[in-house]
Amino acid sequence: MPHLSFYRKWRPQTFADIIGQQRVTRTLQNAIRTKRVVHAYLFAGHRGTGKTTTARIFAKALNCLSSPEPVAEPCDACANCEAISGGYSVDVIEIDAASNRRIEEIRDIRDRVHFAPTQGRYKVYILDEAHMLTAEAANALLKTLEEPPELAIFILVTTEPHKLPATILSRCQRYDFRRVSLHEIIGRLRHIATAEGFAIDQDALDLIAVSADGSVRDAESVLDQVVSFAEGTITREDVSAVLGTIEEDAAFRFADAVIARDVGAGLTLINQFAAEGKDMRQVLRTMIEHFRNLLVAKTTGNPAEILDLPESRARAVRAQAEPVPLPDVLRALQVLSQSDVEAREARLSVPVRFLLEIALVRLCRPEMDPTLEGLGARLEELERRIGAAGPSAPPAKHALDPTDPDPRGNGDVQAAAGAVPAAAIATGAVASPVPAVIAIDDIRSQWARILEQLKRTKMFCHALLIEGVPLRVDGTTLVVGLRTGYNFHIENLHKPENRTVIEAALEQVLQTRLRLQCVIHDAAAPAAAEPAADPLVAKALELFGGHVVDIRRVDS
Repeated sequence: MPHLSFYRKWRPQTFADIIGQQRVTRTLQNAIRTKRVVHAYLFAGHRGTGKTTTARIFAKALNCLSSPEPVAEPCDACANCEAISGGYSVDVIEIDAASNRRIEEIRDIRDRVHFAPTQGRYKVYILDEAHMLTAEAANALLKTLEEPPELAIFILVTTEPHKLPATILSRCQRYDFRRVSLHEIIGRLRHIATAEGFAIDQDALDLIAVSADGSVRDAESVLDQVVSFAEGTITREDVSAVLGTIEEDAAFRFADAVIARDVGAGLTLINQFAAEGKDMRQVLRTMIEHFRNLLVAKTTGNPAEILDLPESRARAVRAQAEPVPLPDVLRALQVLSQSDVEAREARLSVPVRFLLEIALVRLCRPEMDPTLEGLGARLEELERRIGAAGPSAPPAKHALDPTDPDPRGNGDVQAAAGAVPAAAIATGAVASPVPAVIAIDDIRSQWARILEQLKRTKMFCHALLIEGVPLRVDGTTLVVGLRTGYNFHIENLHKPENRTVIEAALEQVLQTRLRLQCVIHDAAAPAAAEPAADPLVAKALELFGGHVVDIRRVDS
């Protein structure tokens, strides 16, 4: 006999065999007992939770020959029960709506539905993946549901009920199948292992159940595959090798590297995953799930109920989350989730490993992250360290403060832009003057926004320009410096199609039209030595990765 897969061999045959859906099975059984069976049902919910299996068992209960009337629990031994279990009953018709979705197939059902049952009491039509029906087929089915024959019952099975027309939904009794809990799946797998006569570790059972994501069928399929792979007792390492997932401790070590901002340790782990042939998309999703667990542990008093994890792992998650600030966990989730979206959009053009490494660097080195989130992280860190160092000098006035008679040391602002009455500025009747040529300080202060705008417009240009530093404004030309060896970046930044995109981003943020020019620039500003000796300034330079371009004395 050919091998029969576990999910087929161990498919439940009675209501008592179904796990995790007691609310559904009890309601259906009571409907049979009280003779309140209706003509149309909708079984909706997560994949692998027993929707189609429940529909078959319900059909057996309605047609079981162990009693003159339908029974709440089929005997699974009479001719009708065996025929339905074997799939050859003429009164129970299963239709895959994904491949029989046209109006012709539904019209054929409508023509045959009026014939009386041959062997059973009811003709039961089970439409699997019912949401795949075309609009015309759904309308044809609607007519039959409105005026059904007396002895015909329709059971629509779907994982996406929202795709069905509201007219069909309103004519069906809906039963929602929930994800099966971790404990129930583990118990099912242990029962199969005992019956099949093989040994499996508790850690291996835990990993299979977690990876199944509430689907009993997925868990049984993985167990079947692991049995073929392993020799002797099945261990957690065997399951991990079959699934292509990373080990649990590896996820904790990666999170430790992010929390400690240790780029080297994180890159070493990523390289290890690649060398082992791990699916980088799966690695990325595992990291998202792990930081989600840290978020739940950080924000709830009893995370075990929400996380649905083994108690040992839940304790480890709580211990790791305790010293981590909540904003850091949220930012890690945002960065990793954004990388997952970019991986789906990029497909084969950008390796997922590359995106994962970028996400790691952004999390460990916020001073190198050009996004607004990275800027916020840098400001928080700077405020924390300056606050720890003690009170500092009063802040200087903003460069564009109209009350400052000489914000940049370039002469009287009102003399350069035209006199504006102070009363008009105070009442807002006249807008503040806008300089004819924007200053380099303003461009540097808006550089993160420019890069973020460019990232949304064209990722390739963002990747090139992120290595540059605004140097000066020559008339209407912005000069950006790149380090020696970045000739490839300069060549591509000067291409017309890329230059146009970048100059549009500059205009979008700065409200000024500038021309882009890129040059090689490695020299540090000569004025940097004096202020860099100040510990607070030196720390700011370290955090922001910048250099001093000008020194101004502010009167206290």
